[in-house]
Amino acid sequence: MKIKTIEITNYKAFYGKHKINVGGKNLFIYGENGSGKSSLYYALKDFFQSSMEAIDLNEVENIFVKDAARGTCAVAVTFAPHSDGKRKFQKFVFSASSTNTDISLRDANRLKSFLTYKHLLDIHHLKKAQQIDLFNLLVNGVLKHFKYSLTGGKELGELWQEVETGIQRETSRSFTIAQKRREVDATLKLFNDAFGELFDPASPEYILKHAKSILGEFGHAIDLQLFYRQARPDPEYQTITSNHVHVELTYAGKKVEKPHLFLNEARLSAIAISIYLGMIKRHIQGVPCKMLFLDDIFIGLDIANRMPLLEILRTEFADYQIFITTYDKPWFDYAKSFLDGAAGWITLEFYAELTKEGYEIPKIFDNQELLAKAQDHFDNSDYKAAAVYTRSAFEKIIRDYCEKKGKKVSFKSKLKDYKTEHFWNEVNQDILPATKSAIETFRSLVLNTFSHYNTERHEIKTELADAIKAVKDLKAELDAKK
Repeated sequence: MKIKTIEITNYKAFYGKHKINVGGKNLFIYGENGSGKSSLYYALKDFFQSSMEAIDLNEVENIFVKDAARGTCAVAVTFAPHSDGKRKFQKFVFSASSTNTDISLRDANRLKSFLTYKHLLDIHHLKKAQQIDLFNLLVNGVLKHFKYSLTGGKELGELWQEVETGIQRETSRSFTIAQKRREVDATLKLFNDAFGELFDPASPEYILKHAKSILGEFGHAIDLQLFYRQARPDPEYQTITSNHVHVELTYAGKKVEKPHLFLNEARLSAIAISIYLGMIKRHIQGVPCKMLFLDDIFIGLDIANRMPLLEILRTEFADYQIFITTYDKPWFDYAKSFLDGAAGWITLEFYAELTKEGYEIPKIFDNQELLAKAQDHFDNSDYKAAAVYTRSAFEKIIRDYCEKKGKKVSFKSKLKDYKTEHFWNEVNQDILPATKSAIETFRSLVLNTFSHYNTERHEIKTELADAIKAVKDLKAELDAKK
């Protein structure tokens, strides 16, 4: 089961109804702040979680919804047919009046395959007392929502929250110190049993069982061991002590005596992400709906670690439907150059559009087609923007064609030294004379001129419309030749 479409109505940033076409593909999203990319993350997370428990939609309804439309917050997901061809499209709706208990959605939810940058924030504060302590990063971060047989039906983060709540509770005549000790000891035992099991190499739940091989694919030549010192109360039962996860590290076979000096933010992020992905792999994999949503987790990774992560997702999670978001536009553009045209991937851009009422709603562009952006700006009478996008589309079309056809374009050491003419001279030999003539006419007449500030040149609507059509015709002709 792969997601075909997502319809979000009045959920968080999504005022009104928004439909996102995914088409069963993996999705890479760029989104500026406030554009709705994290709202999409939580909408899907709540959608799957609703198959297991009740979720109050009133808490996530868009605050600008008018009184008459209150209670219409909803998330509807349509899944593409199963690959065996025996199933039709399936649509499930999560709303105030509709709940889903489909076993496929429940199985997908058990994977706990939603990770947001917030789960990685503790990486910035790990270097304490001259050593690395991963406790908070694991318990309140990447494994916060982890659940298995020893957690007693609760998530790991919930168990630790119960411990912290119990130790902070004040004693009184009606709640004696003896009662407090019993309650804290009970919650601590449940937590220590569940969390401690993850650090036993002989256990099937071993935290590094799958994580080590994933970490190896980042190419750091790192091997690590993790040790949990079981949490316990102080004698007065006022605080919890020894709640630490320490690291022993070897690099290229040599023991690292001071891991806190060796592990920079990128390496720590790679370790945390590897543990998270490894814990997903420990689940039974033979479920029909498997998705992985990574919200802005590239923040702590440099480019040398970002590309390996994309490769890890491609090889280790090939049967998952993957959603990735980022607010880093240069990184998005760089990665998009690898993903455009790649089997199974599409890209989208989310922007925050200001309404006439003064609040923002998501504006979503299909990044597969720059011409669609050009047409959208043209239809809204923003002719300069339409010309810029049309020119960008033209440049991308001819460059892609040269790459696909192996055209011999003279080498330049710097990308900025390549001119459109270098590619156009190779392409125009392969197209019809009429197409070549139209492109050359509108390049000089419209596209080049409109892309610059020129008070002596008026943006002429008819010419620009013809230019957009010429580039569309060029694309269609070249696509047929690929």
